[in-house]
Amino acid sequence: MSFSGNIKEEISRQLSPARHCQIAELAAIISMCGAVMIDSRGHAALKIHTENLAVARKSFTLLRRTFNIVVDIAIRVNREKGSSYYYIVVKKHEDAIRVLQAAKLLNPYGDVEEELSVVKNVVIQETCCKRSFLRGVFLASGSMSDPEKSYHFEIVCNDENQAEHLKEMMNSFGVDAKIVQRKRTYVVYLKEGSQIVDMLNVMEAHVALMELENVRIVKEMRNSVNRKVNCETANINKTVSAAVR
Repeated sequence: MSFSGNIKEEISRQLSPARHCQIAELAAIISMCGAVMIDSRGHAALKIHTENLAVARKSFTLLRRTFNIVVDIAIRVNREKGSSYYYIVVKKHEDAIRVLQAAKLLNPYGDVEEELSVVKNVVIQETCCKRSFLRGVFLASGSMSDPEKSYHFEIVCNDENQAEHLKEMMNSFGVDAKIVQRKRTYVVYLKEGSQIVDMLNVMEAHVALMELENVRIVKEMRNSVNRKVNCETANINKTVSAAVR
């Protein structure tokens, strides 16, 4: 499994004891990979679509534990690409509306909209809820490169407002996140190793944090040795050149 996959597997098993934090994490997952389907009778159903088993498992756990509702699970396998797609569906109208109301994903009039925006969402005002929210966002739409090769942490957002909101939330924890547009999406990213460590700590991915710190220590030692060797080599060359002259 990749380093990014290890992070997701670890935080997918984290479950906040407080119900409001559980709702904040579920709101993040729904806003990133959720959709509302409305039939001809005006009844709503909530669907979460993901290619990651950890996201599907966490969505199922949050819906069952937080709202005690029955959900349908469907798996579709794409044999050509060798990938699987997971669908978590809340079919009952009353249950879907209850989840959306708790996550504050309805408009001011209480109606369901196509865009499930969490911008200025009152669910994520407390620091503990922000931590849970960032866990859910990374689970649903985040990734990280192998630290042995480079330091790069990113979360892909659907629109610019969502990206700006996420950037502000991440920066409230003392990091310096930036945004770049990639085709039709907006990516919030971190490139500094120390800031990525801080963000892993915020998401409570402590095992991944220690692995990253170990990689950083080895890299810093290697760079320090290389600098000393280069310095000694340069001094020896200067001494030899002076002696020859």
